[in-house]
Amino acid sequence: MAELYTTASEIPDIIADPATLAPPSVRCLWMRPVLNKDSQAAFLPSVVFVDGTDCPLACEMNDLHARQFCQRLAAIHDWPVKDGRVLEGSTEVAADRVFASLDEGDRMEMDGKGWVNIPGMGRMAAIFAHEAGLPLGVAVEGITHKLARMFADIEAQGAMPLQDIDKNLRAATEAACAKLAELYGNEAQGPGAGSLSPAQFGILVADYHYSKGSTDELFQRGLTAALEAGTEAWRAAGESESEMDQKTGAMLDTSLRHWFRLTGRAVRSV
Repeated sequence: MAELYTTASEIPDIIADPATLAPPSVRCLWMRPVLNKDSQAAFLPSVVFVDGTDCPLACEMNDLHARQFCQRLAAIHDWPVKDGRVLEGSTEVAADRVFASLDEGDRMEMDGKGWVNIPGMGRMAAIFAHEAGLPLGVAVEGITHKLARMFADIEAQGAMPLQDIDKNLRAATEAACAKLAELYGNEAQGPGAGSLSPAQFGILVADYHYSKGSTDELFQRGLTAALEAGTEAWRAAGESESEMDQKTGAMLDTSLRHWFRLTGRAVRSV
């Protein structure tokens, strides 16, 4: 009987055979965003184990083929499929680590679950933004809009007394901004996505990561996080889904092309 692997460190090859995965040890399948040999966006079907390690299951593919590959395999074992978001091992692993980094006054555990108070929510958002590689201005704007949307949803659900909504939103936002100031030090804030064109936004992200000496992987992680922050700003401005999709495409194209120019690689014209 073939050995069944429970962590990526056990797998001897670059690509894992799906038949050799121990089903209980698989957290999810992941459409990992990468660049193909032509420097175009592609996806690498990968497995993410419960311990947070990951390993490719096939060569890079386009969006449709990668999705079909993951969904066919997931259907056999009832594994979840994560789309093209960058995972730090996994989002669950990253959340556990950030939760553990909070001060004891911000967190508590009850019945085996972690709970975070209102200021702790803001500080967690700031830590995630910093670790994702967001420029400070993009982080501030993205977190502000995300918290506002979250509390608007809470208000709509009637899950919190109306008189507490504004107070708690203010507390979470102030805690987030204070934590951002601590994490980013003397870094200039700069603009957020809402005040930039998609092309300017893409160039900002690439320039920021180039100034930090980021690897391709760190740049792609920051680019994905920046798009999420940008989406929060565009949604808050009342943009439609089609308008946001157009802005996403333009921002991605400009940022990837600029990144490859900055790092001395050829950019194919279209």
